[in-house]
Amino acid sequence: MTPALCAVIPVACAAFAAQGAELPEIPGLTLTELRLPSSVDGAEQPMVVGVPESYDAAQPTPLLMGLHTWSADYLQRVLPYGTQAAQRGWLVVLPDFRGPNTTKNATPTQAGGSLLAQHDIVDARRYMVEHFNVDLDRIYLTGDSGGGHMTMLMAGKYPDLWSAAAAYVPVTDLREWWEVQNGYAVHVEALTGGRPGDGPEIDFEYLRRSPRTFMTNLAHLPVLLAHGDHDATIPVEQTWRTFRVLKALPRHRTLLHVFSGGHIANHPEALDWLAAHAGPLPTPTELHLVTDESKSYYWADLHVAEPLALGRAEIILAEGALSVATQNLDALGLDLGELPLPDGGIFLGVANDRPLALTLRNAPEGTRIEGEYAWTTRAEGADGLALTIDTGEARSLRLAW
Repeated sequence: MTPALCAVIPVACAAFAAQGAELPEIPGLTLTELRLPSSVDGAEQPMVVGVPESYDAAQPTPLLMGLHTWSADYLQRVLPYGTQAAQRGWLVVLPDFRGPNTTKNATPTQAGGSLLAQHDIVDARRYMVEHFNVDLDRIYLTGDSGGGHMTMLMAGKYPDLWSAAAAYVPVTDLREWWEVQNGYAVHVEALTGGRPGDGPEIDFEYLRRSPRTFMTNLAHLPVLLAHGDHDATIPVEQTWRTFRVLKALPRHRTLLHVFSGGHIANHPEALDWLAAHAGPLPTPTELHLVTDESKSYYWADLHVAEPLALGRAEIILAEGALSVATQNLDALGLDLGELPLPDGGIFLGVANDRPLALTLRNAPEGTRIEGEYAWTTRAEGADGLALTIDTGEARSLRLAW
């Protein structure tokens, strides 16, 4: 397959190589295949690293993270993404994230957007940052079809790790795609452990592996969401419904591009769009977070209470007030040092559906609560000002410094 043919190709095209095959020759790019131990389970994960001829360790260089499609592995997109990286003078890494999302995978539940697969991509990013002079304001994520699925999922789960993301013809809701019953349903069942309705654990897997679940998390990240209007594999209507999740957030930065075509991807177009976005991105002062696990997003650290339910946090700093509303969280940490706080203090408003341990880290020196409140207790924790807040209606207090 020539580079020209790889520029715009049907996503359903099979991988040009299998694991263990020789890497292609790409002028201007040195390719290396290596194995990286997972930071979660220690299992070695294969990936391909590409270094452009123009790379200078003294100069920060953009990084492209290219993700393979649903039925392929990390070698599938070496030629198209590698060629583009060579032409642009970018570093490139192609992680495997547990291999194909099919029944042929010996451990399918580890693939298909699992937490393990997500950490494989984070690990690959970390490896590149640690071993090369990566321009942290130009780390780009892209993929199509199954790679688009993973691009959108990683944009939602780790929005603060990327400068921009571009996804073509992605799966964004596994339950809806399973309902299409187009031959991929059996593979979706292998990933999630069963069919929708088979049990709460399985239903939660459908939810947590679907990018739509986390769309509001990526509101501050530039995202290109592209889909063909004649896609017979993943209906464009699925992408429309996913995009509409952002309707309540008019300042979001996702561009929906519906083009005339089927299940195809345009890699040069995607990378042109990515190249037009360079950070640093401003620190968001308004977060609308949804999480399936306890983890940090930007300057907020969420701890989920019930494991088979989503945790949510609406956190907004505006007009001298910090408002916090949580669901299914028993702990929330906020790094106030990341925020443009006003002089003198702020009002803190809290609404929570269960007792909440709220920790305010890096608060201005001398921060104190003005007044006494029966619904909260205060303790000086090692990590900062710690509040234990009872369940109840929305209430507020004054933090002064």
